[in-house]
Amino acid sequence: MITIALVAIAGAIALVRLGWGGRRGAAPLGWAVGTLTLAVLTLRDGAWGLSVGMVAAMIVAFGFVLHAGWTSPVRTRRAPREVPAISIPHHRRDIVRRFAVFVLAVPIAFAAAQWLAFGIQEAVRGGAALDADAVTLTLFLQPVIWTAILTVQLTRARAAQMVAAPLAAAVAGTMLWGVA
Repeated sequence: MITIALVAIAGAIALVRLGWGGRRGAAPLGWAVGTLTLAVLTLRDGAWGLSVGMVAAMIVAFGFVLHAGWTSPVRTRRAPREVPAISIPHHRRDIVRRFAVFVLAVPIAFAAAQWLAFGIQEAVRGGAALDADAVTLTLFLQPVIWTAILTVQLTRARAAQMVAAPLAAAVAGTMLWGVA
């Protein structure tokens, strides 16, 4: 049964590739066959069947990508028409500004995200003993919060405007810690 399913998965990926190559009906048929085959593998063999089917699909898809890369023509490179937007800093103030942006975006934003994650952890625990859920929540939230802070910071034009996001996160973390 597993051999038939793996052949069906390979055929499904081949149909998807044909569909992306220009045959309109092939891609939806390929997705349907692949989904049905993975469902059968999951019902029959559980997570092991699903993982074997997914690995087989990835190997076949990777083979198609390698083949397309190998057979595609080499693109000719044209000389750039514009001067790149990134320039090397020449003045001391440019270096100081870039260093300030780095300090605000990396250690300060990281510490603020960590502080807010600890505040959320303390609020979730509610004074109870430390448990695995609270630790997992903290380990999950810290990079998510840091990414959100960085997103806000890097959309600001000046370094002075970048202070608000980590400051708000630190204040929120302190408030959550104080309430708990």
